[in-house]
Amino acid sequence: MTAYYGVIGNRDYIKLRDQRRPFWEFLDRQPDGWLTSLAYRREDLPADKPMIFDCGAWSYRAENVPRLGKNLVTPEWTLARYREKAKPGDFVIAPDHMLIESFGDLRERRLFNKRSAIEFLRLARDRDTELMPMATAHGISEDEQIAHGEWLADLGYGAIAVGGLAGRASSRRRNLEVVSELRRALLGVRLHVLGLSSPSYMAEWHRLGVDSCDGSAHFKQAFTAGSFFTECRGQLTKHQAARTERGNPDVLLGEIVAPLCECRACSLLREDGVDTRTYGSNEHNMGRAAHNLNMLMRAHRWVMRDRVALVACVGKKLKCLSFARDLYQSPWFRKARVYAEQNATRWYILSAKHGLVAPGQLIEPYDKTLINMGGDYRQGWAERVRDKLDTVEPESVHLIVLAGRKYREPLLDILPERFTSEAPMEGLGIGQQLAWLNSQTIEQLDLF
Repeated sequence: MTAYYGVIGNRDYIKLRDQRRPFWEFLDRQPDGWLTSLAYRREDLPADKPMIFDCGAWSYRAENVPRLGKNLVTPEWTLARYREKAKPGDFVIAPDHMLIESFGDLRERRLFNKRSAIEFLRLARDRDTELMPMATAHGISEDEQIAHGEWLADLGYGAIAVGGLAGRASSRRRNLEVVSELRRALLGVRLHVLGLSSPSYMAEWHRLGVDSCDGSAHFKQAFTAGSFFTECRGQLTKHQAARTERGNPDVLLGEIVAPLCECRACSLLREDGVDTRTYGSNEHNMGRAAHNLNMLMRAHRWVMRDRVALVACVGKKLKCLSFARDLYQSPWFRKARVYAEQNATRWYILSAKHGLVAPGQLIEPYDKTLINMGGDYRQGWAERVRDKLDTVEPESVHLIVLAGRKYREPLLDILPERFTSEAPMEGLGIGQQLAWLNSQTIEQLDLF
């Protein structure tokens, strides 16, 4: 599973019963770890979770020379600050400068990033700090960013962050291609994605084998947009917080549209007279941010469920007893098998005769298809498949159904509620399906 690192800012406190408390005390569960920046100069950090410390590159993104306050951001200075704050095993990011075309001299920024990465790694090794050096892969183009990540790995970094994607969050295809290529190229390297942790991105990071990511959108949405999240089956919905009279949060200027919530943040603050569904004070806004983080992590758990592929059987088969994965011989099945093996946690075959079949199950060739069967047979078949699926997959999973309508529809109509499903090739002709399967696999493997 991809680990989620919550972001700790500079003023993330909530007053409860006249006591100033850090916002993480208001979470239903703690993130897998935390990320914070040297720009925040914060001392009270959680001690029981892994940490990632970054050098604050976002804070000086518009400056030609990296500087935090009066201090030049150098490898020597940065490592010294990390050693004051981090504990053994925490990740510490080498000083870097963001590549933003509208800011500064990109050539100088690239040189700074390379020189800093080299010197920071040398210092970390020489000082024997027990901290884990990490460097950030940057690039204006996809190719540049991938090449930079490979260069960092060759340099000796065992942990690499992917930077600059959060500002391009809407460029989903580009971001996925960059991370996917880096994951393939950097086997054995810990890969962290900076700033992208929405449920839809988290599902992709989990699928690609990304080790961790972080994000702070729950704060920005709470404060800037006034959004109050609700979560259902991995989906987040935004509700606008209700305005209140300035200086008097008890006087509403609009209707509360968000539903009442019983998460830890909402419950504790409601007992103290603070409704996180409204504006009015830091407690309203910070409480809403903690609530949003609770909803985000609930959505993460949902979207990172196992992905299970269901592949329909085909008519062309071997003529002898075989493992089910080898029995079916059509080009479509071979491509669907490659897709299932590369994109799902597990996969099964939908056999018109045997129902749900594991790939390693030995079966004899047969001549049966649901296409020519009546509705009663298909309904009975679907019930058998559902019952078997209910047994072999007792937890919530996401089903990827690679099957035609007569295999797919009777089954999906009767699945238990804990299963979600998608049929990515629905509506495509056989030629289009073959093209789609080719486009979705890393390479067409010769399995036979």
